Amino acid sequence: MSGFVAVHVGAGYHRENLRPKYKKTCKTACYEATEMLQDGCNAVEAVTRAISVLEDCPLTNAGIGSNLTDSGTVECDASLMDGASFNFGSVGALSNIKNPIQVAKAVLEQQNKGLLSLGRIPPCTIVGKKALDWALQRKFNYADNKELVSKGAKDAYTKCLFQQMSASSSRKLNSSPDIKKPMLLDTVGAICVDSFGNVSSAVSSGGLLFKVPGRIGQSSIYGSGCWAQNSAESYRPSVACTVSGTGEYIIKTLFAKECYRKLYQEHDCISALPDLIKEQFLNSPYLKNVESKHKLIGVLSLKHYVADNFCEVAWAHNTPSMVLGYESTRKRKPIAIVSEQLVNKSTQDKECIMASENVNNNRNLKQINEECIVASEKLIKLNSGS
Repeated sequence: MSGFVAVHVGAGYHRENLRPKYKKTCKTACYEATEMLQDGCNAVEAVTRAISVLEDCPLTNAGIGSNLTDSGTVECDASLMDGASFNFGSVGALSNIKNPIQVAKAVLEQQNKGLLSLGRIPPCTIVGKKALDWALQRKFNYADNKELVSKGAKDAYTKCLFQQMSASSSRKLNSSPDIKKPMLLDTVGAICVDSFGNVSSAVSSGGLLFKVPGRIGQSSIYGSGCWAQNSAESYRPSVACTVSGTGEYIIKTLFAKECYRKLYQEHDCISALPDLIKEQFLNSPYLKNVESKHKLIGVLSLKHYVADNFCEVAWAHNTPSMVLGYESTRKRKPIAIVSEQLVNKSTQDKECIMASENVNNNRNLKQINEECIVASEKLIKLNSGS
């Protein structure tokens, strides 16, 4: 069976000493997802498995290890989209569940069954306490809050709590990320194409550090955190994408849906993604009053060409780093990389690069001089024997 999966653990800043662990987690997620694809599972099942692996890693801001609210609790958002049916399932501000992506998958699957009793339309999004009740009714295991809190998340929360308590009434708590420490505002994501040519995407996040309880980010919102859509025409690409960054601003720009439109219309991903970030995010009229330093975003995408059975994966970000991995069922060897901005040490200016890889893994670098965006591309032949 053929197929492809790609994952990321967020666009932000990833400390050097933790990068090997992030990369190992990405490889594990890819390996387990491609195992499922080889066994004949569909894209929705594969991305759910990949995200579950990422949620189980205490280093990621998803599931175990999620950022804590200002009340010290874990509240997670997650969603996934099926490119074949266009169905979308999500949960928001969900507490006490180890793998929120699995509940989001159950929400999606309920839609596939049709109307509820009395002709009611099944929900595509469930949030808060009722989302937990809904999950428990369907035999998902309850996890105490302390089971979901990692040491890193607790330390970050304690620091924020101390800063808040020591701040004077005339001084606001600094909400901008300290790039010398891991930026845990990121969302983990996965994208996939299965042997039937169907695409799917998924996201999961613990949200912003010290967020207001009940707040939900792009990972719960349709058109914002992920998008997947099969092509109706064999000569046009199917597209899937997953988005990470500052949730409120990603929501306002419906970035995932805009990403699909851009990639579907344009042939060259390597230029399309940086243009998309500049046009639809950094220069968006909906964010005209937002400081540039808060406009943080990363996107991982794929285009699948059904006629040729080619998969093209591309990513872009304006954050210091983005860790990701990918694997094809044709080549059972997961690859994980750290994509990062370059810094000119003499001036401390950020240099932006655009990197492309062809199927022979020959890399070509092209510098671009604006907006600090890094984009990369990989073409992969999915069918065996090629």
